Amino acid sequence: MFRKSLFLLAVVSICLSGCGKVDPKIYAQDGPVTDGDTLIESTIGDAKTLNPALADEETGGDIDGLVFNGLLRYNEKLELEPCLAQKWTVSKDGKAITYYLRKGVKFHDGVEMTAEDVVFTWKVYSDPTVNTPYGADYQYIKNVEIIDPYTVKVIYKKAFAPALTTTFTSILPKHLLEGKDINHEDAFNRHPIGTGPYKFVEWKSAQQIVLEANPDYWEGKPHIHRFVLRIIPDQSSEFLSLLKGETDALGAWTSGTITPEQYARQTDTPKFTDYYNKYEADQFVYVYIGWNLESPLFKDVLVRKALTMAIDRQAIIQNVVYGLGSICTGPFVPQSWAYNKDVKPLPFDIEGAKGLLKKAGWKMGKDGVLHKSIAGKDTPFRFKLYTNQGNTSRERIATIVQQQLKQIGIDCQPQIMEWTSLLNEYINKRKYDAMVMGWQFLPEPDCYLSWHSSQTGEHQYNMVDYKNKTVDSLLVQGRETVDPKKRAVIYHKIHKILADDVAATFLYVPYSLPVVHKRFKGLETNRNGIGWHPEKWYVPAGQQKYSQ
Repeated sequence: MFRKSLFLLAVVSICLSGCGKVDPKIYAQDGPVTDGDTLIESTIGDAKTLNPALADEETGGDIDGLVFNGLLRYNEKLELEPCLAQKWTVSKDGKAITYYLRKGVKFHDGVEMTAEDVVFTWKVYSDPTVNTPYGADYQYIKNVEIIDPYTVKVIYKKAFAPALTTTFTSILPKHLLEGKDINHEDAFNRHPIGTGPYKFVEWKSAQQIVLEANPDYWEGKPHIHRFVLRIIPDQSSEFLSLLKGETDALGAWTSGTITPEQYARQTDTPKFTDYYNKYEADQFVYVYIGWNLESPLFKDVLVRKALTMAIDRQAIIQNVVYGLGSICTGPFVPQSWAYNKDVKPLPFDIEGAKGLLKKAGWKMGKDGVLHKSIAGKDTPFRFKLYTNQGNTSRERIATIVQQQLKQIGIDCQPQIMEWTSLLNEYINKRKYDAMVMGWQFLPEPDCYLSWHSSQTGEHQYNMVDYKNKTVDSLLVQGRETVDPKKRAVIYHKIHKILADDVAATFLYVPYSLPVVHKRFKGLETNRNGIGWHPEKWYVPAGQQKYSQ
């Protein structure tokens, strides 16, 4: 680990832009691959923790993706390829996977990664006392055997279809964490040590997280010397910082992005086009309204249907994301093989919504708000709709929903909150009525963690408290069925049931809209983003902005 006293903050390094105006034509030249420079990004929300076992939000996950490696990983074609494991074999019955580890891979403190660390990682994620949302992914593992220091055999109780994609995605260092309280080990949770292309340097809460190139990375030292992720809790301020040259990118190595309005209306000026490239890509993300299904307001499926029918999702796509998205009908996106194309969205129908609410027993009161007797008490249909501060699209959605629900006699009150407070104090503790959120997931469609009734705890991902025995059974079948065609049938059923149940109001699937300064070369663009293999990015010597 680097000591803070040895770190020279990137923003005070000698830079070209501070020493005279640079002709942007220089950035059209590729130039030879060279080491050096700093990539500065921003995001609107700080991380909660940098321990991948505990991280349950995007910022922490983005940093962990640079600091840690898994045994396998997705390539740009969304196919599995070797990472810390140089190869693997699966038994005929699917109940055993043998991983053959790379030799000589070191953690950032110089200690070699071996089979002992793989076994330790399994023990951490399967420990019920660890506050990890990923524990259910490890419940099928019976044992992990060490064959030799570089070979491990993972034995399953029964075949587990997503085993290669959802387990051992971040290998933890046994020598640093064994015997420690993982939940409260701040020495590691705020100063992580992995095997990834970038090493942790500094985390100033609510300000920035700094990483530095790992000179001993097993794929070769990254060319970009330093990565800085600044916390700028407002998307308008993020874009302004970009135009001023204070940051270099949005959505390059993280999940951030410019807003659809910025993409469509504010990126055609020389101030932008001379210095930045913008991209448009599909992504495994959907935006939704989650109703707290433990609240008596939202228990009735007729009510949830009415709420969904009263929201004009196509208008949201046109007016909020400027057409840069498509209507979402369930927990999968159109490019996924699990997507059920036969599931159609509920129509926008104000009168139909009113009829459903009347059928559910809600009647208009003298105050212009619907009322109903619940548990012997007169209850107005009034609730708070939470979302995170700084996300312009979600804030606008909350306002639109407020206006549209007012037409059917529902008093919706938007609550815009700072991200970590919202997540820690309201969402995780289920002290919310409804929320506008986004959900990002892997190409692997296993959604057990987010929809199974066993996953409704404070540190788990079923944050709407959805419970359906049929869906529970199908989710288990989806995990235990290896045949891809049979799995597709199972997930198509899950898609339809969640849509029929209106488990949430699925709004739209947004496009990824990253922006990167033109001096950065070596980007690998594909249908799911640009952040693949950050260690291959570089800036030609004559175009570098920051000194080392």
